[in-house]
Amino acid sequence: MIKKIDILGIQLDNHTVREAIRQVETYLSNDVLNTIEKVSMKMLLAAETDPVVREAISSMDLTVIGEKEIIQAAGVATMQRVQETKENDFANEFFKRVERNKKSLFLLGETEEKLADIKEELQKDFPKLIFAGEYALENCIGDLEAVINDMNATTPDVILSVLPSPQQEHFLMAHKDKMNANIWYGAGESSLQKKKRRSIGSILQSKMHLERLKNSIDKYEKNSEAESENEKENEA
Repeated sequence: MIKKIDILGIQLDNHTVREAIRQVETYLSNDVLNTIEKVSMKMLLAAETDPVVREAISSMDLTVIGEKEIIQAAGVATMQRVQETKENDFANEFFKRVERNKKSLFLLGETEEKLADIKEELQKDFPKLIFAGEYALENCIGDLEAVINDMNATTPDVILSVLPSPQQEHFLMAHKDKMNANIWYGAGESSLQKKKRRSIGSILQSKMHLERLKNSIDKYEKNSEAESENEKENEA
């Protein structure tokens, strides 16, 4: 199975959940900030025009493909990877490891309502999870340094971000050098657990993103081929 895939010039990890969790176990025991990001089609499309999002995805220690359509669009779909992605298996195994290793979790989100929903969801499925603290950016007036100070004061092992993209990537790239934790997990605004029945609106949006992504991939590949031909002609 191909372990790295190229989408629009961005390298994404295509590990099985078991392989990715092995890396998580290492991250939980070291003393530097390791970054993990769940990558969506929306993020990849944003990366075409937003250099911060592009840099954020490219610089991750581990990328987790968040939608099966990305694997399919890249032409590397296997039954195992499609199923793991569809069922959000990485998130489930990730929180199992955090709970089992008695590591603490700091929640970062856009609103108090979102954080309450996420916390309830996690407590239901992982009752022994340790919550170090939480912060809703809607409560931050002015400088975001206050967020970092509050976060670091709780000395969390894991920072779980459920900020929407591209806000999530901009926050990380601006502040990651100041974060005192073992893992940053940018899970984004979607559900953390197995996907519930999707609404018609969600399905239509996914189809729209997929069509845009396919068009962008076709355009990127054509431009790459043209550049390659030009290079050959210049060398000749």
